[in-house]
Amino acid sequence: MKLKKQLQLAFLIPLYCVILGIPAAIASPIKLAQLGDDERTERSQLIQKANSLLNDRNLPGAEQSLRELIKKFPKDAFAHYQLGNVLYQQEKAEDAATSLTEAIRLNPRYALAYNAMGLVRASQERWDDALAEFRKALEINPEYGDALMYMGQVLLQTNKKEEAIASLDKALNIFKAQKRNERVNRIEKILQTIKKSDDPSLS
Repeated sequence: MKLKKQLQLAFLIPLYCVILGIPAAIASPIKLAQLGDDERTERSQLIQKANSLLNDRNLPGAEQSLRELIKKFPKDAFAHYQLGNVLYQQEKAEDAATSLTEAIRLNPRYALAYNAMGLVRASQERWDDALAEFRKALEINPEYGDALMYMGQVLLQTNKKEEAIASLDKALNIFKAQKRNERVNRIEKILQTIKKSDDPSLS
């Protein structure tokens, strides 16, 4: 299924942000200021090691590094979220869901983790569960373009075309404002496909 393949690739987007250090700073309830210098350094090194392994697509190695990070910092929501990413990329959907659930338990306002859980459930074709997770992400951040885009794709799978178009249109406007051209192109192609399916003269 084309959507399933797109959803499997979707986790690559947060990973690039992680390499830039974005979610590490905003997602974890661990107060870095409360950690000692040695602990901060150790945490940073483990995250960098995992990122490097992810860049090399060494998923088992990244998983091992993240498990080591969680062993040392069990309340680090970011570590559990990132482990969920890595497990999902290895097609271990239920293990990924367990890690993401823990990330959300530690940080109930973790929109990235809800979005990730939506992707896991969509890959299992659990459409209603996926939609519920995307909606939770959007309750936290109504301008979360990725959640809107994936929700639109899942709505198409459940034959809710009008809702899907509305979600995709909103995501498109957000991505245009953010100058995320790859995302803009992707959504425009989806919307063109919908338009063609609605107009028999175009097929």
